[in-house]
Amino acid sequence: MVHKPEDLNRLTARQLKKAFPDNQYSPEGMQKFIDLVNESYKSFDEERMLNQRAVQISQKELESVNRELQIKNDFLDSFNHGLAHDVKNHTSNIIGLISMLRKYTARQNTEMVKMIIEKLDLSTSQLTSIVQGFLYLSRSENKVDGEYKLIFPDQLKESILLETQSLLQGKNVDILFKFDTQDLFYSKHILKIIFVNLVSNAIKFSKSNETNKIIVCLSNNADFLELEVKDNGIGMELSNPENKIFKLFNQAGTVQAKGHGVGLFVIKKIVERNNGKIELDSTLGEGTTIRITLPLSNNPTK
Repeated sequence: MVHKPEDLNRLTARQLKKAFPDNQYSPEGMQKFIDLVNESYKSFDEERMLNQRAVQISQKELESVNRELQIKNDFLDSFNHGLAHDVKNHTSNIIGLISMLRKYTARQNTEMVKMIIEKLDLSTSQLTSIVQGFLYLSRSENKVDGEYKLIFPDQLKESILLETQSLLQGKNVDILFKFDTQDLFYSKHILKIIFVNLVSNAIKFSKSNETNKIIVCLSNNADFLELEVKDNGIGMELSNPENKIFKLFNQAGTVQAKGHGVGLFVIKKIVERNNGKIELDSTLGEGTTIRITLPLSNNPTK
């Protein structure tokens, strides 16, 4: 005969009552009791493992959130550094030009005044482009830049020329537009920022001793939008591992791209945010082609 143990925990007593409802303790009943206890501990282990798994998942989610925050912080630090650098350069230039303008206006030197005004137009145009890019990225962070409208090619061309006109002063550059769009609904703001920055860089890195041609293309089908800016300027050597612009488009990159400022950095971020891709082809001394493809899956007309 098996005797009932003393000083039982209430849970153990409950299991004994289940195993021995008639209070008759037998070896067979004790085996049943042991099986019940084992089953209880098994359930306890399963619950403990589930709790551990929940903790692990929570830690992974926390790590993932922290990684995303770190990426955003790195991006903001990098962009703000580049923005401050470019804005400082242009504002310093503008301040210096204004000082010169006062001096040569007082001297009534109309030729110098005209030249200084042209340079002021150039700096303010470039500064405007930089600020517009920054505003776009600020809006996209808050998901408020989703305005899609029917794109009118002539209006877009006019906007691009207006913002790049001052850069053409003293440059031997022809800009040719090849826009072939069919019922294109997209953000004119995005298209203008991309084209103005690409055309500005093509003008900036044009050759000084021959005629330069910049071909600006825009086309679309039902699924994709393609932008392309092709020039016959000074080009670059993409096989050079130190080429910063190549790193900018193909890796995480930095804001500074050896003279290109934040413009190309802004383009890269815009394309990434809109699930697009960038192709860069360039040959030193022959020119550069940058092609951007953007999906139209978010087109509100679909």
